[in-house]
Amino acid sequence: LAPTLTLALLLEAGNPDVCIIHKCTTIRHALKAQAMGCDMISLDGFDCAGHPGETDVGNFLLQPIAARKLSVPYVTSGGVGDGKQLAACLAMGAEGVNLGTRFMATAEAPIHDNIKKALVAGDENSTQLVMRSLKNTERVYKNAASDEVLRIEAEHPGQIDKIYHIVKGENYRASFQETGDAQSSVWSCGPVMGLIESVPTCDELVRGMVSEAEAVIQGRLAEMCR
Repeated sequence: LAPTLTLALLLEAGNPDVCIIHKCTTIRHALKAQAMGCDMISLDGFDCAGHPGETDVGNFLLQPIAARKLSVPYVTSGGVGDGKQLAACLAMGAEGVNLGTRFMATAEAPIHDNIKKALVAGDENSTQLVMRSLKNTERVYKNAASDEVLRIEAEHPGQIDKIYHIVKGENYRASFQETGDAQSSVWSCGPVMGLIESVPTCDELVRGMVSEAEAVIQGRLAEMCR
């Protein structure tokens, strides 16, 4: 179904237990989603994994602009990996944060351990952008496969058929579910790898982030207001 029809069906159902959250990478799109009836926005800055849009606006600007212009709540998505950032996002107006790459490096994440090890070993410089020539930009793990995509894109810009054999989802699935080979496919992750130093449980990760955020808000920031 088209997004507009799907949204209309959900709104017509009137189920109070249904919360419609829409991912947006620009304020313009967030305002449109709000006008269409979405309950909340997941606002993705340029530092997110996967598809960051085409405007390249980072969260340090995107989030406070949203606080000024949106009337529905939103969560910060992209580049978030610790409690200091959670505190900063709350300060900028978000109701919380959305984690993608960081949750991939948890004990419960249903992906190969070698991919988790690659995330721990990676840093903030371990991603690159592919498919920009198709206006379908994706931030992915920097490896042999993504290097080859960029090489082909430079020679054949805008031609998905030239790179499909490398970017197709089956390669991604095999790396995550079978081989654990971090080099043989084009897979999404973010520069938040610079903050990933271990593979905790989800409970440990969330509790640690909340505790760190509370310590920042009640400690360092509170002291500055005295």
